[in-house]
Amino acid sequence: MKKFLLVGLSLFTIAASESSFAQATFSFPKDTVKYAVQGYGTEDVHNDIKNETTGQLSLTWKIISESLPTSWETGFGLCDNVLCYGTNILNGTTQTSSPIPASGTMPFKMSMDFTSVVQGSYDFSVSVSDGTYTDTMTFVVEKFPTSVNSVNRTTDGISVYPNPARDELNVKFNANTGINYITLYNMIGKALTVYKVSASNSAKLDIQNVPAGIYFIRLTDAQGRVVGTRKFTRQ
Repeated sequence: MKKFLLVGLSLFTIAASESSFAQATFSFPKDTVKYAVQGYGTEDVHNDIKNETTGQLSLTWKIISESLPTSWETGFGLCDNVLCYGTNILNGTTQTSSPIPASGTMPFKMSMDFTSVVQGSYDFSVSVSDGTYTDTMTFVVEKFPTSVNSVNRTTDGISVYPNPARDELNVKFNANTGINYITLYNMIGKALTVYKVSASNSAKLDIQNVPAGIYFIRLTDAQGRVVGTRKFTRQ
């Protein structure tokens, strides 16, 4: 383990991960989908996946991390163009979509029955792959008395640059979000590095020992709640 003195943060741990570059064959609107709910009943939260190729495309996907309590698991569902899956996929089993037409879009959504779930902020991340190219999306769901029953479509204020990056990755975020930690993951959901953030609205991550490839970072606050995720490429 190596320790680095960084401007604005401290490096807790670091480990190497092999990853390869691949051209994107699909896309989705958001790396992080936030949803705040107040009330009861079933709500659908979409992050539909677009086929960016000129031929049919089948995808595999799986949940690579989740923090749902037992009460949330009861009404949980995650749906592609084949089926809506329940708690049986929370253990990371891989699902395969039906072919997506050329330049077409596959509905992909979380469907949650909030009738009996406890209040709190929870999240889960999904890895999507065509066998060569892999991308990751994260759903952050909150149920509090002050929540608004609508999808949060406003920006979370997170930006990363340069992207692609080589030795350093700059991360900027809103000061009022209270970011305390930034965790670096590979595209199969393995945590590689945890950074402690000391500045109120920015961090500079030392990635010179990280192998070339595609990664994503998760930003969390002092209570461990996910504020946002972002993807970047290490050259």
